[in-house]
Amino acid sequence: MTDKSLPRARPTDTGLPRNPVRALGSPRLWLGSALLATDWVMALAGLAVLTLLGTGVLLLPVALTGIPLVMLAGWLLHRLADMERSRFAALCGQTITAQPAPELSRAPIRSTYSVLTSASTWQQVCYFTLLMPMSMLNVLVVSMVWTAPAMLALLPLYYAVLPSGRAAIGPLVVDDPGMALVVAAVAVVAGVTVSPLVVRVLTAADTAVARVLLAPTRDAQLNERVEHLRVSRARVVDAAEAERRRIERDLHDGAQQRLVAMAMTLGRASARLKSTEQSDTVELIESARSEARQAITELRDLTRGLHPPVLTDRGLDAALSAVAARSPVPVTIDVQVAPRPSATIEGIAYFVVCEALANVAKHAAASAAWVVIRRIDDRLSVTVGDNGIGGANPERGSGLRGLADRVAGVDGRLGVSSPVGGPTLIEVDFQCV
Repeated sequence: MTDKSLPRARPTDTGLPRNPVRALGSPRLWLGSALLATDWVMALAGLAVLTLLGTGVLLLPVALTGIPLVMLAGWLLHRLADMERSRFAALCGQTITAQPAPELSRAPIRSTYSVLTSASTWQQVCYFTLLMPMSMLNVLVVSMVWTAPAMLALLPLYYAVLPSGRAAIGPLVVDDPGMALVVAAVAVVAGVTVSPLVVRVLTAADTAVARVLLAPTRDAQLNERVEHLRVSRARVVDAAEAERRRIERDLHDGAQQRLVAMAMTLGRASARLKSTEQSDTVELIESARSEARQAITELRDLTRGLHPPVLTDRGLDAALSAVAARSPVPVTIDVQVAPRPSATIEGIAYFVVCEALANVAKHAAASAAWVVIRRIDDRLSVTVGDNGIGGANPERGSGLRGLADRVAGVDGRLGVSSPVGGPTLIEVDFQCV
């Protein structure tokens, strides 16, 4: 997987026209100003949540009394970050990908650990810590760039009302209407040219900080992509297993039943023709009947290999006991998988054992084989062994490679131990869901 496969963040763009005069009529300018002017609201809310989080962390050593505060602060911090992303989307049109939330469960200690070790938590802590001084600067600057030019532009009106008045702007003293007109003109030009530029720069800086600290890290994006691929692959495997079960049902209920009916009909026809001494015809019918019986046997073997009904109805123990009963090599079955795994996992485990026992019968020259299946928590362990001649190599045989590929489809692992002279052990481990 390369970096090209990951979504890139959109470049920070305020959407303002570069022409400052046209920018005054752009809604983006005033929405950007609203964003900057309301930063302090989110900063105060963030400060409150950070205080709650800090208090909870300090109280953790005191009989873990800070756990509820840390859990609450983690949840509030994530909700506050969601609100902040929504604010940027509404006021700036900037879409910031949501961060993965800490996993909160009914286990308080695990939830607290998840909050305190989550990368998104500390990204959000950094963001709201920076937002407080940034919001103060933004409110101050935005107020100045809009109110100062407006107030200075009104100086001529001030002198029109109070001709004898005087105004001091820092070291500059405006004491006549002519100077007031000059100051007003400069203020208007500055308001038209400088104010949109300042708002543009501050909005871009605000957005850049949010994109860095309110978006998932590269590792989080990779993890999300891997999880997405895992889920999609699991769906494909489930769909394939469901299709195998459907084919088995169709063969069992359709073609197999018709072949059975045909064999019975041929049997009745043969019985009737025997009484008429038409031996040639009887031989042909008996041959057709034998072929039909052979087709039925092969079809039954095929449906058992796909997904036998006994596996669906009674699980691995009963299904594998039936396989062992048909095996030319004596097989011991030991299955303990309560509670039952998912249908997909049962199907794959059944397939692995059937293929392994078929290999034992064909190649191992063994006098005994055994199958041990155990469920430990959410893992299923399958072991198939025999006392044959050994020497099995997954690199040389397509059968073992096919087993490995089938197991890998559900994130499982297949190991083969087969020294020359035996014994051979095939061990498979995968999740039960």
